[in-house]
Amino acid sequence: MKNTVWALILPGLLMNGFHVILMRNYFSQNIPVQLIEASKIDGAGEFKIFMEMILPLSLPIMATIGLFVGIGYWNDWTNGLYYVTKPDLYSLQNLLNRILQDVQFLSSSTVSQASGGNAAMTEMPSVSIRMAISVVGILPILVLYPFFQKYFVKGITVGAVKG
Repeated sequence: MKNTVWALILPGLLMNGFHVILMRNYFSQNIPVQLIEASKIDGAGEFKIFMEMILPLSLPIMATIGLFVGIGYWNDWTNGLYYVTKPDLYSLQNLLNRILQDVQFLSSSTVSQASGGNAAMTEMPSVSIRMAISVVGILPILVLYPFFQKYFVKGITVGAVKG
């Protein structure tokens, strides 16, 4: 599995207990049992009930879980660190992590060589580079979030008291 795309995908496919509980609460509170019973009386099978009744009503929770999983994959750099050594398989987070490590190495090595080396290199803007890396890492999520927001807000407030 090392040095394959599956090393980045498979570890994240394991079930997350929080997602299971969130979906169970959503289905038990927002999908009326009477709707399922009425569909059975009308002669609909399990697959048709799921595809035409349950799935359209569960778009908010699906978008919420999708956003959680997507952000989890986007922010995951540890699987790439553990399982990938080919540079062409690095994710953006791995590349940003490598850039940060290179900057830290350069700033620490130039400090030790400052007595005989270039004094301007000791003034490397490592904090500014860190902030730029964080902006690059969060920018795609900021672009996608407004499209998921209406589903996300409805799906996350599953346990709220309704008035």
